[in-house]
Amino acid sequence: MSDLTLLIVWFLGLVVAYLVLFWLFPWWARRTPNDIDDVVVGVLQAPVLVVLVLLAVSDLVRFTGLPADTLHTIRLVASLLLIVTVTWGVWRLIRDIILYYGRRLARRSESNFDDVLIPVLDVLSPVIIVAMASILMLRLLGANVTAIATTTGGAAIIAGLAMRDTLSNILGGLALLIDTPFRFGDLVVWEGVVCQIRRIGLRVTTFYNTEDHAEVYIPNSLLAASKLINLTRPSPDLRVPIPVTFADGQAAVSARDTLYEVADANPYILGDVSRKIDAMSRAIQVAEPGSVAESELKWGLETLRREERLDRRLKRIIAICQRILGVVRSAEKGGFKPDEQALIKAHLRGLNEHADRLQSSLLSWARSRSRDPHLRGYPEERRRLVEEAEMRNLALGDHLEGLRDHLESRNLHDMQRLDDVVAKFSEWLPWSFKHITPAWKHPFVSIRQANTAPLPVQLIVYVDDIHLEGFLRRQRAISALSEAITERLRQR
Repeated sequence: MSDLTLLIVWFLGLVVAYLVLFWLFPWWARRTPNDIDDVVVGVLQAPVLVVLVLLAVSDLVRFTGLPADTLHTIRLVASLLLIVTVTWGVWRLIRDIILYYGRRLARRSESNFDDVLIPVLDVLSPVIIVAMASILMLRLLGANVTAIATTTGGAAIIAGLAMRDTLSNILGGLALLIDTPFRFGDLVVWEGVVCQIRRIGLRVTTFYNTEDHAEVYIPNSLLAASKLINLTRPSPDLRVPIPVTFADGQAAVSARDTLYEVADANPYILGDVSRKIDAMSRAIQVAEPGSVAESELKWGLETLRREERLDRRLKRIIAICQRILGVVRSAEKGGFKPDEQALIKAHLRGLNEHADRLQSSLLSWARSRSRDPHLRGYPEERRRLVEEAEMRNLALGDHLEGLRDHLESRNLHDMQRLDDVVAKFSEWLPWSFKHITPAWKHPFVSIRQANTAPLPVQLIVYVDDIHLEGFLRRQRAISALSEAITERLRQR
């Protein structure tokens, strides 16, 4: 091929590449429903075109008639620029696609692993990419990479001995990555103070002190070796004992129903939903019209009724799962017969129908919770309540899709594991999708046996979602409950 022909071929190739990269691909990407292809096209346009230009230069320069040393220098510079361009393109792909969409996936994923892995990749990936590019460039320049690696290894040993504490913190961070005891946003008790997990770095983990409203930086080596109490798992509710003093045991026993009534009438204290609806209905009849208490009770009643409907639908789905589980385990003993598969599919169709209503109920309940009168000054928290419900609905859809895949799969292994998938889904629903308040979280009056007066009594309650109101819900709810108890006991 003559030099002129090659030049024309490269020129036409670059023109076609430009049209494809900057016209055809963007036109196609804008018409697809998702945005990831738009990002991929935008990231690759310039690097791919630059790579093609450098390849063209390296190929065409041999026809220029320049001296051999000059040709070698031009090709060496082009190769170095090629490595730089590819490195830049790879880093942009990782940063704008893998890390960006990884963070979005981590927010909706139920796994703790990706919550920690993505920030670590964010720190390590540029270092690894630059290191690999540097090695390639050094090899092109004729450097002895083995000698450099040996020297670097010796320097690393010396640096490691001098930075033992830092390395210990990094290893502690990796230990937290492998066995994560919390997720971002969880509330933990650290040295007697409730803190929120804000960030896990390679060296330190950032806590947010909810009492002092300040950030706390804790070395990972110390955190990995410490005992942590996670208040958010399985639900962000906090147990609070409220001391009440009575003159004698008879007075304490007679006031027990009053304490339960006051606790159940508070919309921010957990309890049996039906009992709370009855207690709040009675309380709203005597509340002062237009008062803060009346607005709380009206909102609380609406929210509890939606929660009651949500819990009923959730229990119905769990019951369907148990029926599917019974059919599957019975069928596994003799193999799945056509009529048994048809029965399972019928149950699954019913499950899908109820799941649609369940998702609607969860979103309705979340929107009602976001209308809490005490959240008017916290728009981010109101939005977060709805977003969390939407993410749980997405997770529910993923679980149902997994059930369908296992049921429709012709793989014997998948069919035999169907009971495990159904059982896992049935356990996931009341704990991760929507936590049904267990009986041990209902208000409880503890009367201590004592022969001396006054008699100490504790009303033990759980405050709902202590994340909210800028972490002030616990203090405000308990203060309001204590005032209501004092007022009711004074009226007796």
